[in-house]
Amino acid sequence: MAKMYGKGKTTVESEEQQKRRWQIELEFVQCLSNPNYLNFLAQRGYFKDQSFINYLKYLQYWKEPDYAKYLMYPMCLYFLDLLQYEHFRREIVNSQCCKFIDDQAILQWQHYTRKRIKLMENAAAAQQQQQQQQLQQSNGGEAATAGEAAATGGMMATANGNGTASAAEAQPLGGSVQRGEPGQAQAVIPQQQQQQINGLATASNIKLELN
Repeated sequence: MAKMYGKGKTTVESEEQQKRRWQIELEFVQCLSNPNYLNFLAQRGYFKDQSFINYLKYLQYWKEPDYAKYLMYPMCLYFLDLLQYEHFRREIVNSQCCKFIDDQAILQWQHYTRKRIKLMENAAAAQQQQQQQQLQQSNGGEAATAGEAAATGGMMATANGNGTASAAEAQPLGGSVQRGEPGQAQAVIPQQQQQQINGLATASNIKLELN
């Protein structure tokens, strides 16, 4: 950050005096943005004074970025450059020349303002469009996630249904269940085998009675 005092600090000036000079030079260099003020100085012979011309050369330090950032009217730097030429200093004394420059400056400001507003509007529209695209992408991602969740739920339901049907098919119709002790697996005996077992038991009983 630039210190708030002008170039060429001297030992005879205190820091407060340096700051005061910096403020005066800041105000003066910005006054150069007004062509009518330049015409006023030219008509009073300031531009013929060599010491004043040297002062204008000294003020060129305001073109440095550390100092230019304090300027509210940057066009003053353009006129400061023009004042370094003797031809411009001689022509600015003419009122018609001054009026022409003033009109051109106003037109430039109007064009710059319109262009600036258009650029800002385009930037705002582009930003709004980008936000809408991001919102649409976000909504699309949420919908895709919901669809995947629904598909997963359907697959799980189908798997559960198939498992129930397989268990029902595994148990034969008309069969009996051989129950064992708690904790042991239960055997399923088909109906035909059960009839054979019952027949064998009946035959054994008959033989025992005959004996």
